[in-house]
Amino acid sequence: MTAVETTAIADFFDEDLAPLVRRMADRPRAEGGDDDDSREIRAMVWEGLVGLGALHASDTVRLAELLGSVLYQGPLLDTLTARELLREHDLGQAPVALAVAAEPWSDQDGAISARRAFVGFAAEVDHFVVGGVDDTAGLRLALVRAGHPSITMRRYEETSRGEAYEVEFAGTPVAAWAGSSTEWEAALANARVRQAAYLVGLAQAALDHAVDHAKTRRQFGQPIGKFQGLAFRLSELSMHIDATRLLVHDRDAAAHAAANLAAASDLARTVTTRTMQIHGAAGMRSDNDAQLYYRRAAAESVRLGTPSQLRRESWGT
Repeated sequence: MTAVETTAIADFFDEDLAPLVRRMADRPRAEGGDDDDSREIRAMVWEGLVGLGALHASDTVRLAELLGSVLYQGPLLDTLTARELLREHDLGQAPVALAVAAEPWSDQDGAISARRAFVGFAAEVDHFVVGGVDDTAGLRLALVRAGHPSITMRRYEETSRGEAYEVEFAGTPVAAWAGSSTEWEAALANARVRQAAYLVGLAQAALDHAVDHAKTRRQFGQPIGKFQGLAFRLSELSMHIDATRLLVHDRDAAAHAAANLAAASDLARTVTTRTMQIHGAAGMRSDNDAQLYYRRAAAESVRLGTPSQLRRESWGT
């Protein structure tokens, strides 16, 4: 992503829109429906990002870090991965969700049947990329259109209170076949690098939130940030963020995607935990973003593999 593109999208997430974006998918548990305001904000953000060229960004890693800094919740990162898998298929500006797992599926007469867990933003996409394995061809990927009556979904009531769904495909027609298992491995590596960048952006935003609190919260007649113990802790977190950012933006990051994502996942969980601790009880209030960073990190840090799984993969075990 060029400096001009980065500046345009950063300006789009201005001080008025950014707080809305942070909470645009933050629905309370047991809330059955989707309120009109959140749905309208998500649609506006999608249109804005597409209009600013996000689907054709030259540096999607930098874009992902920017999205993480505002806790963007939407199908853009999945859509970028799908477009890598379907370079010869015109998706236009349609949002796509990934529903890929190394699990068996049924493929009969050009229709697939499968159940996939933790599919992000399934209720607001036009297509799914569904993946499954069979005994003959290994992992295969299919593009299917959302909205078909054979597709049912259930929103999870999970920690991040976001937009994750269990989706069942029961004889859903295949619109196109989406790349080989080798192409999926390459696309997954790029997706993991972007997810790592997203987590770096999230961690930086959480640290900035903690620093702001340390500057304004006073104890014993001075801001708590002046106490050496806290100042050293914040400096250490900043150092770890900078180090992980260098890994993620390295030109060979995709070759070490699993290890880099594991490092970024640990980073996000550590920084958001420290942010909660620095805020104390106030950080758990629903109107305080500290708890929001913490909950988002919990979900985003395992979206493309848990840190332990990623490390085993990077070690070849």
